[in-house]
Amino acid sequence: MRQTILILLLFFIAFLTISETLYGQSLIHQESIECQPTYGHYWRSDKWGWYGARKVVRTPTEAREILEKFFMLHRGIKIVRIRESAWFFEAEIINRRGVVIDLVLIDKRTGRIRSKF
Repeated sequence: MRQTILILLLFFIAFLTISETLYGQSLIHQESIECQPTYGHYWRSDKWGWYGARKVVRTPTEAREILEKFFMLHRGIKIVRIRESAWFFEAEIINRRGVVIDLVLIDKRTGRIRSKF
């Protein structure tokens, strides 16, 4: 009799443990998990609409043109070097003295611009 009760008790504990795990996993698959955006949020800009949004960038020349439009009011800066990665372009921005003031990333798929720092 004691063995039967012990076996039933162990079975019940095992069942509760497994059912909690399965229930938790089913909730994860049903709900969408919200993640932080990689390139920040969209912000309206009077210079160029949404800053670089919704424009595929294929070449470093296109990336340079986008940055020149974006920074056209800042006369004391230059876009020196643009490096290409798998998913984005990285542009080096310098001031009049030749000091690097920012590294800017331009997403190839969306054209979104953000600072690397």
